[in-house]
Amino acid sequence: MQVLTTRHPSCFTLAYLPDQHIIIGRWLRPVMLDELQAHYQELLGAALTHANCRHWLLDVRRRRINDADAVRWFGEDFGPRLPQLLGQPVVVAYFAMVGQDVATSDPALWENIRQGSFQGAAYCYFDQESTAMDWLAQQP
Repeated sequence: MQVLTTRHPSCFTLAYLPDQHIIIGRWLRPVMLDELQAHYQELLGAALTHANCRHWLLDVRRRRINDADAVRWFGEDFGPRLPQLLGQPVVVAYFAMVGQDVATSDPALWENIRQGSFQGAAYCYFDQESTAMDWLAQQP
């Protein structure tokens, strides 16, 4: 595992697994929307630096995952650019302490999942990191 440098490692960390071609982003505390946007830009920069890495594991257990403004920003501004920049499909496993069944019953999270499917991406929520990693390994 290669630990990557971030601007604010006390709240967001990045790592790259070269053998699996996976970028891992971890939020270590709740963040405001502007912080979240900056972290996603760092994540994208890391993905571009590592051969357009399209498989991401995002540990979101310590941040709010159903914030309407964040979901809207991701779905309308950030998410649609990913397949164009990295290739298709972009595959994101959210380690969120809630599984896909719970995520699909939350309107904001369901909207995230739905938007991804229209944009050349796949987003899935997991309550176990090992299950998320197994799912990522099975994706094209």
